[in-house]
Amino acid sequence: MIFEIQAKEKSSMIKILSLALLTVAGLSAQAVPVCSAVSEDDARALIGASAKRTKDPSGCQWAEAGGKKQLNVARVGTAAPFESFRTHSVEEGKTQTENGLGGIAFSSIPSAHHGSRAAIYLVKGSAILVVDIDGFAPGGAEQQLPQVRELVRKLVARL
Repeated sequence: MIFEIQAKEKSSMIKILSLALLTVAGLSAQAVPVCSAVSEDDARALIGASAKRTKDPSGCQWAEAGGKKQLNVARVGTAAPFESFRTHSVEEGKTQTENGLGGIAFSSIPSAHHGSRAAIYLVKGSAILVVDIDGFAPGGAEQQLPQVRELVRKLVARL
């Protein structure tokens, strides 16, 4: 029981950290070209036909009707935390090197989310791109990784 509570707290902290990074990245002027490059078709391919951009002021978040499935895109203006992100991902779940995306990249599927969440982190030059999906049925987010890869390939040019 204690482990379950600690896992939930750790999962909540990860989500809060991710949202904080997305907010900071979204509020920077650098984030706009990346976020504005995500089309409605891109979001719908990842999270469903009812996907709409949220009222998040960064313009970097999409949600399906009902808000369960989400797509978040972030540009972090420094490459410094990339290895920390990778180390944390390895400790917290399944991590895989991603080749052919236009930079050094890895995908992450946190164990605490039982496959309902997945992300790709890519570093190119002095910036990190994060494309994160959440809210899927167990194992469902991993099935969406091919579409996440396609979106990363499209957005890497905006870094």
